[in-house]
Amino acid sequence: MLGEVLAATGYVVESREVFRGEPLPADLGAADILVVMGGPMGVADLGDPTMPWLAAEVALLRDRLARGWPNLGVCLGMQLLAHAAGAKVTSMKDASDGRIREVGWGRLDFHGTDAITRGLPASIEVLHWHGDACALPAGATLLASTKVCPVQMFRLGRSVGMQFHPEVDGPMAALWAEEDADFVRGANGPGGVAALQAGSDAAAARSLAARRRLLRQVVEAVTA
Repeated sequence: MLGEVLAATGYVVESREVFRGEPLPADLGAADILVVMGGPMGVADLGDPTMPWLAAEVALLRDRLARGWPNLGVCLGMQLLAHAAGAKVTSMKDASDGRIREVGWGRLDFHGTDAITRGLPASIEVLHWHGDACALPAGATLLASTKVCPVQMFRLGRSVGMQFHPEVDGPMAALWAEEDADFVRGANGPGGVAALQAGSDAAAARSLAARRRLLRQVVEAVTA
């Protein structure tokens, strides 16, 4: 859906699967948006020789942040954006130092007033799929949180990070649950995969208008 929103705004969308060895774009400028999406790896994997693209993405984000050029980061993309801006990214832990994974359709709470969230209710439903989280980068504005993840969305100049997945539809969420079953079960127990698959179409449908509006306003904000 993010690609659809970008195309409707007048952008030509070019995808690079850097994890398959495709090169990062070398010709982006101030009029282009760099979009960094999700993946099962994390900031802790920086330096892993099997994932050289991570460091390259961070370097590109850091350069664009310094220039004030627009960027969008989703899930892992937000964590890389936050890291490039100097913020800490770590595994989520509970009070007893146990791992927390936030997976499935759930509530997202907005904060304050911003053009990105105008006209939206105080809370919407989105898809969560992560076990790491970031601190708020210096100078950034916090836009959304959940109970277990205080920094779910931020705005830093002309860059926006979203820890959640507003772009995903029901069939894609159900496919992810199958492909990432161990992670889902680690978050939601033995029946987590079946429950997520059973509820994804309905959750995606009832949240569609809010998620589409949010993405549209995110794109408007970084291109303003």
